[in-house]
This record gives sequence, C-alpha cells and structure tokens, in this order.
Amino acid sequence: MATSVDDVLDNILARRIAKEDALRSFNALSQEERDRVMTGLRARLQPQPALAEPAPAVEAAPRLRSVHESDLSEQQKAFLAELSQRFATRMAKSKHNALVHQTHFVDQRKVAGLKRPLKPMQFQLTYARAEGAYLYDVDGNRYVDITGDNGVNFFGHQPGFMKRALIERLEQGYPLVAYSEDLFEAARLFCELTGHERMVFAQTGTEAVMWAIRIARAATGRKKVVIFDGSYHGLSDTVLALKGRNGVSMSAGLGLLQEFADQLIILDYGSMDPLETIAARADEIACVLTEPIQSRFPSRQPVEFIQALRRLTLEKDIVLIFDEMVTGFRAGRKGAESFFKVKPDLATYGKVPGGGMPTGIIAGLAKYLDYVDGGVWGFDDASMPSIKRAVMAGTHTQNSLKVSATRAVCLEMKRLCSAGECEYGSCDCAIGQLNRRTQAMCDMINAYFAERRAPIVIDYFSSLFRFQITDDPYGLVRELLILLLKLEGVETSTSGNCFLNLAHSEDDLLAVIEGFKRSVDTLIEHGFFHESAPEPAASAPPGPATPPTAVRAPEDQARPDLAQLRARVLADLRQAERGGR
Repeated sequence: MATSVDDVLDNILARRIAKEDALRSFNALSQEERDRVMTGLRARLQPQPALAEPAPAVEAAPRLRSVHESDLSEQQKAFLAELSQRFATRMAKSKHNALVHQTHFVDQRKVAGLKRPLKPMQFQLTYARAEGAYLYDVDGNRYVDITGDNGVNFFGHQPGFMKRALIERLEQGYPLVAYSEDLFEAARLFCELTGHERMVFAQTGTEAVMWAIRIARAATGRKKVVIFDGSYHGLSDTVLALKGRNGVSMSAGLGLLQEFADQLIILDYGSMDPLETIAARADEIACVLTEPIQSRFPSRQPVEFIQALRRLTLEKDIVLIFDEMVTGFRAGRKGAESFFKVKPDLATYGKVPGGGMPTGIIAGLAKYLDYVDGGVWGFDDASMPSIKRAVMAGTHTQNSLKVSATRAVCLEMKRLCSAGECEYGSCDCAIGQLNRRTQAMCDMINAYFAERRAPIVIDYFSSLFRFQITDDPYGLVRELLILLLKLEGVETSTSGNCFLNLAHSEDDLLAVIEGFKRSVDTLIEHGFFHESAPEPAASAPPGPATPPTAVRAPEDQARPDLAQLRARVLADLRQAERGGR
C-alpha cells in the first residue's frame, strides 16, 4: 500500500489502485500529509475552460517547482537587486520610517516571513489613510486592501454607519465602567442575531477564549482542554501549545510553561479517530475548543465530524466551544454554526463584531454564562446569585466606544440580512453574495495557476481566502509573491490570510486577479518557478522499439475522462476527510 504523500497522490490520479485502497492509503497519512494530498489534488485538477473542439487526450504536464533560497542564480540575484531598488524608490518614506523608528518602536510583525535575499524589501508600509477598499501609503501609492485587518475589516474602511456611531459616542462621553443604553441594546441585538441566550464582553479575542475555558472548568470541575492541530486560538498560555511527534502537547516557545501545555489534549482535526480519545478521557475533559473553519486551513470543512463531536460532547457533558473569531458575522449572521448545522454551548467572537474597536465576546447558554455574574435575580425580593462566579474583570471590558461600535455593527448586519436564519450557502443577502464573489474570484485565480502550471493554490471559506505555494509553503517564493503583489497595487497579509469586504467592487476583484496573474508571470519569467528535474531514464529492454502510432492498451481506453475522474476523486477524498469510511 502506498504510504508517502507523493505515492498516494500519484496513485489516485493515475488510478493505479482501487478506490477503497486509495482511501485506506489516504487515512494512513498524518493530518498534515492528508492536507498536502488535498492541496495537490486541487492544484492538479483545476477545471479548464471548455474548448470549441475536443482536445486530444494528453498526459497532464506536472506543476512547476519553486526555486529554493539557496539555489538562486546570478540572474535571479540581479533581478532581486533591481526589484529592491524599485521598492526603495517607490516606497522611500515607508522604508525610512521602518528603519529609523525601530529604535523605540517594537513590532513582532516585522520578522514575519523574513528572508535574507528579500530583506531590503520586507519593511512595513506606513499608511497615510484608508478609505473603502483602499489603503494609501505616505509615498502616495494606493493599494487594493485584501489584508482585511486580520479579519476585522468587513465593511471597508471608514464605513459611514461606524463613523456616525463613534462620533456620537465621543460627543456624549465614553465612561469605561458605567452602563449605557448602547450596552443593553448591543447585547440584545447580538443575541438576537446569533441565537445565543446571553453574552459578555471581553477586552480581546485572546481574552474571550481564555475566559470561555475558565467558565467551562468552573462548570464541570475538570481541567483538561481538547484543541485540534492546525487551529489558532490566540496568544493565551492557556491554549498556546504544539502537538509533539508522540502526540504529547508541547509548550510553543520561549516564556511558555510546559505546565500549561500539560493541560491540553491536541488531536487531529476532521477524522473520527479523535472522538475515541475524547470518549475515553471524558471524565477529565472540561471542554472541547474548536475553530470550526481553521483560518490556516480553510479547506478543512468536516461537517460530519463536527456533528458527531456535538453528539459526543452532549452525551459526556463536555462543554463544546466554537472559536468564531474569523467566521463570526463574516460567514453570516450565525457564523460557521449555520454551515455545520451545530449549536455549541459557548462561542467566542472578536474582529467583525467590534467594527475595528478592540473587543472580544463570549456568548452561549445561560447556564454557562451565569458563572460570570451569578445569573439573573431581582432587586426587591429575597433572590440572590444562584451559583458561584468564575473570576473575571477588566477595565476596558465594557469600553463604551467598542460597545457603541458593536451596536452599530449589529444594526448593520440586521439591515444587510433580514432573513431570520441567514443559512450559509443559500441566503441571497449581501453577506451571501460576498461569499459567492469570493469563490468566483478564487476559482478564476486558481484556474490561471493551473494554466501556467504554477505550484500555488487558493483555499477559501466565506470571504476568507488563503494562498499557498504547494511545494514550499514557507519558502522564499511565497514572500516574493507578496512583494510582487504589492508592486501591482495589492496589499496582502504576511500571515497568509486574506479577505474581501463589502466595499470591494468588481473592478477591485479584477485588479486582484490581474495582480496575481502578472506576479505569477514574473516569477515564471525569472525562473522562480521552473521545470522539475527529469526522472532518470530506465534502461530499454532489448527488442524493437514501440512505434509512435501504437494503439493504447484496452485498460487505458477504458479510463474515464478527466472531468469524471476529478469529480470522483474529490468526492471520495472529501468524504474521507470528513470521516467517511
């Protein structure tokens, strides 16, 4: 049975093995290897435009290969030097600012993706202003913004409804701890839109996740927390750990204690096997924390797994928490919940609901949120808090600026989609239309990657999309592509996550598509994508050579066409990824 990624991928595409064997081979791989197989399939099986006449059956040419940082030719080094000069001239003020002000200003982002050959160009831009779909730097350059402010920006820069809400709040004053009418309405609207019973504000998304886990531990009296490999839940020590080779959780870096990691159980995401671990250790697990659509792997959409996970956590009385920092309000009024048809016990939010103001939100069942304030009681009777409280506090938890921003966002979301359910994939509201526009744009870009045989693929969910170099995900070519897009007037995120927002016009989407096309053409022209080294030729057996006009073998004639093969393979592997057998 094939056991390597390349073996599995080649055997599936060539149909050398039966479907059942292909699925067994696929399931035998690690989660990371399964992701690579899926990425390779998407990269090789992109749909092609219909031809006026049927094209002759030919073997699909393999994707090009990315050049490694250590293999740059003198011509490529000269090209990078010329490119660096273009950056120095076009973005002179930004480069000066990044160089001079680092003496006092500390920025963890400046080392993201840093590559020695590209270092002269990898400085952060200084923005002068932002409006609608665009960013403007201090050198006068305009960029179509697909950074999405890490997922925060859903309405475009400076939307009128947000400016009005913040100006009104500023004019009325912005106390930090007092109640306001905005606070009451924001909470009511948020629960109405999401279907949750109660909600509480936190100061950040990281804090919201940390508090949600504390609530789960308080409610269950257990310690362990299940998270999944590939998910990201912020920078709290509570959840920041890595899965070791032997399956044991490891602290993620300097300053992080192994004692925190020891409380985490990190499992693979999407296959049914982890459910057995959860069931076996249920008496020590307080909660299962999942990013239902992993922002780093948006192609992972395991519906059956999440539904089975919901049934198991209900059976074992384990708190199920959805981390909807990215998908909350972006995927629709009810976030990824409406895609999976699953209601968690608790959900954490940030980004879009805060409208650009720093915020976090925990929402869910009253029986769990009651651990924050003791529940509901009267003031003129003998009632008192019904349960003990988990410790939570924060000066800016109910900052009136962000509360007013959340209220404004909720009102706008209600205006954009009046449908009570706003089901993912079927609602024709503005949010649903944006999701479909994102899909169409990504499909067009992916088709061009396939046409040019570039080893790149874009994965997406709702209006989140993420591009990756399939054969070298964190190599020099990825960072060079980001720089070339910048020169094309498209600003991306070094994190890899990109977003469309409601301010992007069709012309903006075309500019993004053309930016990717021209950037890929440049990479190919200068040899950063190149042909794979040919395999050594096998010694020909003695005897007459096969004539060029030889008829194909019967088994070759019986093979289905590429479209049928594509549909079957992707359907089978999606089912396998979702836990099907």
